[in-house]
Amino acid sequence: MLWIYRGFPLRKVPPYVFVQVLGAFIAALIAFGVYKTQIIKFGGADLAVSGTANAFLTGPRNSDVGVGTAFFTEFVATSILAVAVLALGDDTNAPPGAGMSAFIMGLIITVESNAFSNNTGCAMNPSRDFGPRLALLALGYGNAGFTSGYWAYGPWAAAISGAVVGGALYDIAIFVGGESPINYPRSRIKRAHVKWRRKWAGRLKLDKVRKRKVGGRPQGKT
Repeated sequence: MLWIYRGFPLRKVPPYVFVQVLGAFIAALIAFGVYKTQIIKFGGADLAVSGTANAFLTGPRNSDVGVGTAFFTEFVATSILAVAVLALGDDTNAPPGAGMSAFIMGLIITVESNAFSNNTGCAMNPSRDFGPRLALLALGYGNAGFTSGYWAYGPWAAAISGAVVGGALYDIAIFVGGESPINYPRSRIKRAHVKWRRKWAGRLKLDKVRKRKVGGRPQGKT
């Protein structure tokens, strides 16, 4: 979403996805280690048939939650999250004070988890669901995490499309900056893209920022 609407470097997207999946994978292993005794006591030593996989995964929580309901749940939840992310990062829209964004985002995720978990567990991020699925595969649960198509259409298709739509709604209704492709023509988008590459380069602490000319002038000059 940030790549589409805020000029986040595309080459940084795969490493970010990988690191998030890795973090979720490790977190699931830690959670299993902490509760291993209780998990085995509840479901038995044969993890593949223990029925405890759902404690780590998102997915339809009962038979009344169909494919459409599960997809729409993740779609709406992630759309709301995308709007919140863009709002907190919008310097023109009364952003919170220094150090408050993470706290506010934590509250938003907590509220959304409580609101939407009844249907699917509320992934809101493909990495949050996919990492634990890989962890269960490594722990001996077999293919319990991939027996239904939810892992693809829920946390991936629904969440990604929800983030894109949520970002579009925010930029159409509220955002006035030049970074978004929704608000400005291509010539201004190009200039905004250069501007945001510089901004993200600073945030990511890159060693070098390649000079690119904007209107005949090298990047970094006014």
